[in-house]
Amino acid sequence: QEQITSHSSDSSFDSGTSSGGGWSQALLALTDSHIIWWETVPASPQQWSQPSRSLRLIQTRLVNHRSPIYQTEQYCICIRHGGEDGVSCHIIAFDSKSDQAAWATGVVATTLNAARRVKKWITQVGYKGRNCELTVDSDEGFSLKEAETGNIVFSKNFPELVNSSDDGARLLWLEFRQSGEEELDLGKNPKPLVFVIHTFLSAKIQQLTDSTRG
Repeated sequence: QEQITSHSSDSSFDSGTSSGGGWSQALLALTDSHIIWWETVPASPQQWSQPSRSLRLIQTRLVNHRSPIYQTEQYCICIRHGGEDGVSCHIIAFDSKSDQAAWATGVVATTLNAARRVKKWITQVGYKGRNCELTVDSDEGFSLKEAETGNIVFSKNFPELVNSSDDGARLLWLEFRQSGEEELDLGKNPKPLVFVIHTFLSAKIQQLTDSTRG
């Protein structure tokens, strides 16, 4: 079952609310790049290719769903997704604790694998009146270059990132050690990029943890 969702574009790193509402049956599937679902069982190949919802995993985050609103639903997971319209929150209920645990583990593992496979996110931004291209690389970090000349404006590793915030509309602020805060104008909602940065960071942390254990 999947709860009716609402959207938000607040300024916090992981904003979004899920209002009270009804539950609807859904058929879920997890691919190597998306979590998708249908409101009814598809009856044709065309319907299988047209899910009701499709969320790109590197733009999602599994979060703690525990709230008084959901106390009656024992086996739930909460997925937040950063899209062009802001952040949407999806509460998914399962029939058993084992199903809940399997899906939670599967979503997290598949999301981190997707981040390692994608590796880069490139977007056009405005920076101090200049047209630039921002590359977020899961290994190399952040690189900003001028669109016309290709000159590097700045290059930062992930450990240099101190904080990030956005206005939920078009502006993104990245604060780095020593150099301080940089303002980037994406010209569109920055939430997809914000969630990708978070996913890349999570993948790096997991990779370091695995290396330490090994």
